Amino acid sequence: MFKKITGAVVALLLVVLAASCVNVNSKVKEPGMVKELYLPDDIYMVSDSVNQNDFTSDTSSYCFKRSVQSDNIALFWHKEYGNDPMLNPDTTKRFSPQRALEECGRFYNYYVNELKMVQKGNSLSDKYKLLIFVFGGDEGTAFGGGSEDKVGILWTPAVRIHKEPFGALAHEMAHSFQYLSSADYGTGPRGPIMEMSAQYMLWQVYPEWMTFEKYHLDAFLTKTHFAFLHPQNMYHSPYVLEYWSEKHGKDFYGKLSRETQEGEDPVATYKRITGITQEQFNDEIFDASRRFITWDLARVEEVAEPYKNMHKTQLVDEGKGWYSIDSVNCPQNYGYNGIQLEVPEAGTQIELDFRGMANANGYTNVKVDKAGWRYGFVAYLKNGKRVYSEMYKDERGKVSFKVPEQTAFLWFVVSGAPKEHWPIVFNWGAPKTDDPKEEQWAYKFHLKGAGVKKVTI
Repeated sequence: MFKKITGAVVALLLVVLAASCVNVNSKVKEPGMVKELYLPDDIYMVSDSVNQNDFTSDTSSYCFKRSVQSDNIALFWHKEYGNDPMLNPDTTKRFSPQRALEECGRFYNYYVNELKMVQKGNSLSDKYKLLIFVFGGDEGTAFGGGSEDKVGILWTPAVRIHKEPFGALAHEMAHSFQYLSSADYGTGPRGPIMEMSAQYMLWQVYPEWMTFEKYHLDAFLTKTHFAFLHPQNMYHSPYVLEYWSEKHGKDFYGKLSRETQEGEDPVATYKRITGITQEQFNDEIFDASRRFITWDLARVEEVAEPYKNMHKTQLVDEGKGWYSIDSVNCPQNYGYNGIQLEVPEAGTQIELDFRGMANANGYTNVKVDKAGWRYGFVAYLKNGKRVYSEMYKDERGKVSFKVPEQTAFLWFVVSGAPKEHWPIVFNWGAPKTDDPKEEQWAYKFHLKGAGVKKVTI
């Protein structure tokens, strides 16, 4: 969860931003270390103008005695964990400060040197250490952000770091770097992409993330139809960002963050800095979507092996070979469906008649004049290779695909491709009745030469 300290909670993702005067006594210079350990007067959950924490006293909630440091990071833990947290009688609250510091150092270096979330030589992170606080009590949520537009901070309960992998630390440190990037450049994206990109950054340092947090993948596979950047998928789906990374380089998201302009959502920023049109953006999203069916992404090809060919889509059998997309999983803007087909004999020519259904009854109809689709086939071969059909976009189109030799899985993929982009409206904390209507790009199709595989959803 992203926290920004300003003295008050502003939103679910942008929470409290502290602006306080500097106490010279809270600046500590470590001998032989270049970076400054700067401790603001006002630190969320630690210290404020009413309840100051004395870091020099071991009777305070946090103190130097109960801390470990590296060149880039200082980690403090609450006094309830004692001088050695590994001796805690509650095994779920035991943790190794030194091991956590080592892993956080690895994350830090990757976020700086590989992802380039900040620009070395031109960043607050060059001067100040990042702070980590392991807080006490029963709160189970971790947070990341910073204070005074100066120092990155993350907070975690012991239960989130009592065993590896330290996914929570990687995610929350990502939020700290989002904060630092914004402080460095005075700009940055907002909204659901804050969580989505934190998951993306976590995935970079833990390639096996899809496995140890598989519940996110399981959830995403039931929600692929939701719009890109929809809050429903903000924790589940860093996949488009991975596609962008493969296309433009692993440091691309850092660039997008720094080059965000006022009034832009991430799609608008992406289109501007890559110089592509709405038509081309729709093409890219479809290409990404069909790759997700078999996780055809170079960096995660091996670790994603168990999760290939798992998509499911609910259809309505209209009879006589016609199927329509069920409204429960009809694609929104840039959302997609992976529809598994029965694999016919190699060489079979599959014929498909596609009909886009803008303004159809039974679906949510929004800006129907902007309706658009992309669709095509994916064959996954027994040797692990893929064969992709052409990409199609006609609202009413008759297309065909010749089934390759050694096809193990066969898919028909459809994505929502609006002629015009508009940002998602997200009303954090508002009653569900206040949510705006969300577009659905309905369609139906007729198959000849192959059948739809019966799946249980």
